[in-house]
Amino acid sequence: VAAREGEARRIAAHEGVILSAALHPDGKRLLTGGDGGEIKIVSPSGDVETLASLRRWVDHVVASSASGVIVAGVGKEAVVFVQDKEAHRFAHASTLGGLALDAKGRRLAVSHYGGVTLRYALAADDKGVALKWAGSHLGVTLSPDADYVVTAMQENALHGWRLPEKIDLRMDGYPAKTRSFSWDKRGRWLATSGANAAIVWPFVGKLGPQGKPPLQPSEREALVTAVAFHPSEETLAIGYADGAALVVRFADETGMELDEPGEGAVTALAWSGDGKSIALGDDAGRGAIVDIA
Repeated sequence: VAAREGEARRIAAHEGVILSAALHPDGKRLLTGGDGGEIKIVSPSGDVETLASLRRWVDHVVASSASGVIVAGVGKEAVVFVQDKEAHRFAHASTLGGLALDAKGRRLAVSHYGGVTLRYALAADDKGVALKWAGSHLGVTLSPDADYVVTAMQENALHGWRLPEKIDLRMDGYPAKTRSFSWDKRGRWLATSGANAAIVWPFVGKLGPQGKPPLQPSEREALVTAVAFHPSEETLAIGYADGAALVVRFADETGMELDEPGEGAVTALAWSGDGKSIALGDDAGRGAIVDIA
């Protein structure tokens, strides 16, 4: 745990490996999912609570401050929590590839082999809407207005659907798999990792990015491994496989360096709510908080 001032502290939350993490709906604590099947709630003070003990490792955790819902991906099930208590579960035919909630925290997208299942997270009896496309679907993201669903495919491409018509969209040409997605606040742009520049697709009009070239800001030799849009501006933070990180503003294409190349790839980027600072972390265990304003 790190603050803008003072040293970082290590908090022992799990006996094994932490596989997933998300900000708790209260905006103050952290949710973590481990390979031991437990979901923990970690406070900045160092207090650790157990939200749930599940049968299998917790690969995915998402949460919404708007609805208060928490969803964990465990094997073939999406486990829904309300007010820190398990409410219900949604079962699927294959192992979950990813989870996503819309901006209101109401619509839940679950990716798996063969496509995506859409549900209303708080409706225990929701049978789901199937979005079908052959292949293995890994990560998934929902646009803020829930008009678009996009998944990362096994074969270094994205597949999307325009709702409610279920119009298929294809975005390919990536040299590596997309591991990181980020929408701007208005849902006009989707930034993605997996190339030597951030690949930023336009989502305007009835067919979104179909037939339109993406923006490709800040190209480098190293692959982009993490992206994160500013909470209110068309400004994008980009992290690279060589450990470098920067922020680029779309309006005038000006950039600001956040970190130089280091020992590990950037795996996490997160803006503060006011957009005045950003936290970053890499797979070598380093982390930093950088003031932007």
